[in-house]
Amino acid sequence: MVTTDDARWLAGYLRKMVSRRPAAWASTELTLSQLIALHIISARAPMTLLSLSETLGTRPPATCAMVNRLARAGLVRRTPDPDDLRRVLLAVTGKTAQMIGNIDPDTARHLQAVLTSMGSVAQRVLTEVLKDTARRLAR
Repeated sequence: MVTTDDARWLAGYLRKMVSRRPAAWASTELTLSQLIALHIISARAPMTLLSLSETLGTRPPATCAMVNRLARAGLVRRTPDPDDLRRVLLAVTGKTAQMIGNIDPDTARHLQAVLTSMGSVAQRVLTEVLKDTARRLAR
């Protein structure tokens, strides 16, 4: 369950993130899950798909599909793991860094905890509020 303190922290964090980069967010169609994934990848890069899947609590095929969409959008970069060529390492691109800025692992964990404890309806509402806020700030 999201506490009042969690909600205040989340609102403040997202308000700062959106207001600093409104043009970057105004035209995105990111889901909340994708936003969480980008923050986690940014904080922990390079990381494997399996590690991302475990962190998000999702199945690897679903995580792979999400990463495919993010890669097609130019937000995630895949590179072969030099230590194990069977694995692929994930990192965010410069485009993503402009959108979300730098984030530390503690902030990524806090963001993930708060957002994943929200129900799907609340996540959809929050996503729409963020998109609307970014569009208004970009004007």
